Amino acid sequence: MTDTSMHVKRCPECDEWTDAKLDNCTHCGFPIHEARRSEIKKRRQVDDIHIPIWRINKDDPFWLKIFKRPVQLVQLALYSIVAFFIYLATAFAH
Repeated sequence: MTDTSMHVKRCPECDEWTDAKLDNCTHCGFPIHEARRSEIKKRRQVDDIHIPIWRINKDDPFWLKIFKRPVQLVQLALYSIVAFFIYLATAFAH
């Protein structure tokens, strides 16, 4: 038995349903995956997209490096607390 179902997506330009595997809409030719591609390209241009944390640069003055280190530790502590609460929320969501 073969799967004849087609994954479809609504075109943002003409509002018609089209095959999601195709790059362009079959009705109007609009590039339906262009917004996704531009978002991926924008995210790849960023150096560190994982955790937004205050960076310590090599050319920072010594006093600024001393100030930034505790700020980083507080940021990481807050991220871990938030992650723990997200874990609890998903664990008890049944």
